[in-house]
Amino acid sequence: MHVKFVLFIGLALAALIADSMGAAVAQTPPTAATSAQTTRVARPTWSELTSAQREALAPLAGMWETLEADRKKKWLEMAARFPGLTPDAQKRMHERMGEYARLTPEQRKTARENFRQAYELPADQRQEKLQRYQQLPDEKKRALTEQAAKKQAEQPPAPPAPAAATPPAPTK
Repeated sequence: MHVKFVLFIGLALAALIADSMGAAVAQTPPTAATSAQTTRVARPTWSELTSAQREALAPLAGMWETLEADRKKKWLEMAARFPGLTPDAQKRMHERMGEYARLTPEQRKTARENFRQAYELPADQRQEKLQRYQQLPDEKKRALTEQAAKKQAEQPPAPPAPAAATPPAPTK
């Protein structure tokens, strides 16, 4: 999967959500998961969803149980608006969910960050940037992809979590 796609997916998701469901949901930045959420399956589970929620979130079915509670909440907010969308908007929403579900966890993290950054911009600037990107020739998009991949490769990895303090070995 191209880095361009990963970088673009955040803007594409942001534009889709803003156009289809209102910017209020999209403007809420993601929050960090609590440690309790990462050690067990966050609720609701897929089987606990209503049939309407499962229909709206169908492209996420395979990954639903791996999502953190705050992610599930965001998706459920989107699912609540799904019935009010036009058939074309529902189709686009499902396509974008499918694209999101196929991303690796690292790519999803990048997409969420791009999404967050996109919504820090005023709506008119965000729409302008998306339109400008879509109008670029394929070779320019490829060049941006390579540039983004190089930049991502140059970023230092996150520092490891501090090791738990171990007591000194007993002396005899």
